[in-house]
Amino acid sequence: MPRLPRELTVHENLSVHKVWRGHNREWNLSSESEKHKYTDLLREEIQKQSNLLTAACLMSNHVHEIYQLKQLKPFSDFMRRHHGRYGAYFNKKHDRRGKVAQDRPFVANIEAQDDVEMRICFYIHANPVRAKMVKDAKQYRWSTHRLYAFGLKENWMEKVVFPGWYLRLGRNMLERQRKYRKLFDAYLREEGMLKKAYSVYGIGGALWLDQRRQAVLNVLREFKASSSPP
Repeated sequence: MPRLPRELTVHENLSVHKVWRGHNREWNLSSESEKHKYTDLLREEIQKQSNLLTAACLMSNHVHEIYQLKQLKPFSDFMRRHHGRYGAYFNKKHDRRGKVAQDRPFVANIEAQDDVEMRICFYIHANPVRAKMVKDAKQYRWSTHRLYAFGLKENWMEKVVFPGWYLRLGRNMLERQRKYRKLFDAYLREEGMLKKAYSVYGIGGALWLDQRRQAVLNVLREFKASSSPP
């Protein structure tokens, strides 16, 4: 199947999981200075639109981010500006030309269920542990895990907004941090070291995913029927 337009697979007023990868999985974020630049540009560009960043984790050749998606078109424009500016910086720094990213970013909706939203957040926060970069997620500064678990806020996290599922973990921040750490540790023991593949139709339960897939297929069938010659 050809690449689907985002307008078919990504809906507003749901959270989205975004993954931006280096071209050919090259290490386009391997140094501290490159991660600083990426997050500096992220902080600048995110203020120009209304979609809210709730979690992120920067690895050496890709980035995971979670947003509360309010408007799709401004979100696409935001990604284009942010990644374009970072790509220009990276090429200039390394005296190179050409693509910095692998195609367009992967963007998929997340089902609006606390457990689903929580587990995808755990998944991205567990990345440095899964990749054996650190033994404990709290040792990794380029992730919002330390913000969720201990309230430690790096400068680049200034625009991060806590999602509803996190706020419902307790009556105050200390309670939420304590409950988050307990749930995250349990997740690591049970499934945190497993890599997962996600569908362009979204991240969620089997029934929800099937409904979204069927909705897309129905639109494609209708389009094909309407464009067929008489």
